Amino acid sequence: MCRKSIGRKKGISAVIGGAIVLALFFVTVVPLIILMQNSYALFLNESNSRRIFDTDRMSESLVVSISQDALTRDMTLLLSNDGPMNIRIVRVWAIDAVRQTAIPAGEPCLMEDLPSLPPGANGTLRVQACVSGFTGTVQFLVVTERGRMFSSDKVYLVEGRPVEILFPYILSVSIINMEKGKLYEVYVTPIGNGKVSPEKFTHKATASNENVTVAFGIFPGTYSIALYENKKLVWLPEGNPQIIDVPEKTAVIFILGHKPYETVPLEPIISAPSSVKRGTDVVANILVKLPRTADESVVITEVSSSFLTVTGGAKIEGCDIYTGIMLQPGQTGLVATCTISTDKVSGKSFTITVNANSIFGEGMISSAIYTNKEESISIKIRG
Repeated sequence: MCRKSIGRKKGISAVIGGAIVLALFFVTVVPLIILMQNSYALFLNESNSRRIFDTDRMSESLVVSISQDALTRDMTLLLSNDGPMNIRIVRVWAIDAVRQTAIPAGEPCLMEDLPSLPPGANGTLRVQACVSGFTGTVQFLVVTERGRMFSSDKVYLVEGRPVEILFPYILSVSIINMEKGKLYEVYVTPIGNGKVSPEKFTHKATASNENVTVAFGIFPGTYSIALYENKKLVWLPEGNPQIIDVPEKTAVIFILGHKPYETVPLEPIISAPSSVKRGTDVVANILVKLPRTADESVVITEVSSSFLTVTGGAKIEGCDIYTGIMLQPGQTGLVATCTISTDKVSGKSFTITVNANSIFGEGMISSAIYTNKEESISIKIRG
């Protein structure tokens, strides 16, 4: 009898021990699995939100130009939203273009009560207070809520006013094909009774083959215009310095002999999910990147109607095309958004290809034609 009782107790202990092990399994492993699933879902949601944000950011386009109030002659910025996205402006900087410092020092000149511009809308900002009393070359930078920055042209001011207010004529001096890192100086010297402001312009080139044009307020007379590179007078076939008579001639161009512009292939980027459920439409954003090695900025001028190819039974339902986008070296821009149907995909994947030489751009300085290289991605089909 004693032996049977002991065996029965051992069996009960084994059952209880197994139950405890199962309980510990469900208490620890199952919640961990649920946590991992929730974390993965959160990651996918954040990744999608970030992709949408980046696409919206790259789609922003804002034209910034400088004007004057017709009555007060105060400086204003003219803003034009020529892109597909609503743009909210959060900061405006005034930059001393020579010293590369903010005016006033260390802070934006406008931060409050700035407008939001829907697609196609125009707006103005009064910026006279930002440059009051400033003499030099100024450039305005407009920063959007999504972090994009758009710039105005550079303008020379005397006591906070463009020089054309004070002088009857404008002399424009252009320096073409500057060499990165070198210091360039332009001296405008009256010969006789002329008067000019400023008499000297200084600029340090920040990129190879950089170009700059500066305006001088000037009175009628004879002038000597000289260009120096790193404190040395530059030898040029057309002569340097140049002697001109104003108003008979009001423009001087110095063309330096640095390396010619060379085109580089545009780099397509296909932004689309890596896998989709069969029968689900795929939205693919097609972007292009101008390599950092480019010598100039490029404007996207045309996207061919046959720029995109899909295989494996997928079908392109339609594409929205965006042109007129200006890309600086190293910058990426959105050129198309396409919807692709997967209803008739028979295999486990299909391919999206941006065909070579189907996206065209024009060099801002050289007017050379830029085209793209080929790019493909494969998308898996689930179910």
